[in-house]
Amino acid sequence: MESLKNKFSNENLSILAWKLAIGSTLSWELAKLLGSDHPYLAPLSVILTIQSTVDKTVSLSIKRIIGTMIGILVTVLIARHMTINGWSLGVLILLGCYVSIWLKLDKKVLHQVSLTILFVFFFEHQTKHYAIDRLRDTLIGILIAGILQLVWFRIILRKK
Repeated sequence: MESLKNKFSNENLSILAWKLAIGSTLSWELAKLLGSDHPYLAPLSVILTIQSTVDKTVSLSIKRIIGTMIGILVTVLIARHMTINGWSLGVLILLGCYVSIWLKLDKKVLHQVSLTILFVFFFEHQTKHYAIDRLRDTLIGILIAGILQLVWFRIILRKK
């Protein structure tokens, strides 16, 4: 019984590895094709959003894009008037999280808001278009993750 469980677990890990590798490759190349200077953001979304089921992947993808949009809006609207330091970052994250709380969003969105604020706050001062890349590449990554999940589960259903 235990060896059957291990075999099933190893197959699931192997499947996940293939999805992560294929999704990362496709999303990176699509982000580059669409003009991104930060193509690593697309595979980041693939890696963070692929879950064990299509429903879980879609749910996390929605939370990721909502958190990314809130984080970008808060940062772009306010951060240009702030210096880059820990205190400014803390204030921005607090504001972004309270926007999410006010909108009655869950803690996964708060994590996405905080991550987005951190990276947009830092990188936007350097490149001036990081926020656009972040939004576009996040969308690319979650779309690729969703498509991979749908295709994979369709193949599995056909076999059954």
